[in-house]
Amino acid sequence: MAIKEHEFTLLQDYRNEGAERAAKLAQYQADLTSARSRLSELQTQYEYTFTESVKRGTDATAQLVKIDDDIALQKEVVTRRERDARLAHAALPEGTISSVDLVDEYQNVFVPKVRAEYEPIVHAKLKMARDLLISCIIDHRNGEDAYGYLREEMVGISKANRYEGKTSAVMVIEHPTSSAKVMRSLGVTNGVHEVINQVGLFTNGHKPNDFEYIAEVTTKTKGAK
Repeated sequence: MAIKEHEFTLLQDYRNEGAERAAKLAQYQADLTSARSRLSELQTQYEYTFTESVKRGTDATAQLVKIDDDIALQKEVVTRRERDARLAHAALPEGTISSVDLVDEYQNVFVPKVRAEYEPIVHAKLKMARDLLISCIIDHRNGEDAYGYLREEMVGISKANRYEGKTSAVMVIEHPTSSAKVMRSLGVTNGVHEVINQVGLFTNGHKPNDFEYIAEVTTKTKGAK
């Protein structure tokens, strides 16, 4: 079977709880930021009013007193907002799913579940790949044994033909199976090395043009071992 992707649903639940808590805290933080911004505006206004009154030689005492009072009140607002944000952060629960529980669930439940499905699939494919390669080598050896004597006899006859003047040269006598062209190589042994080489290249991003994905190991024909 093909690899099935499982969703780690507890992580999404954890994120949702975190988002809800963050949204609530964000409002308190926004109120604090607004209060600080207003305080900064009042302080800037006081400095500007004071500086202008000195430059122009005008009396801005009443206005400065008013701004100063506003600053004092705004400082109290900032203090309250800081307190509220701090208390809210401490009061709002982390959620029903703790980060420790999340990691524990992933490591001890989710990972074993995925691995239990994944391992048999790839194990069967790797075992089949190994068995196929070794089977090819066994076929190669069997072929050498089966036709080796015949090739040697043909080599002897070809040499005799040359020495007796029946032919102008000794013909190159091929072995029926050892001369087989497989996987762009001559002979099964070289073909096996070519397969291993292509697998190595694939791990670096080079996919063979004639590659076909095998989703599942189905049947196997048993033969010589």
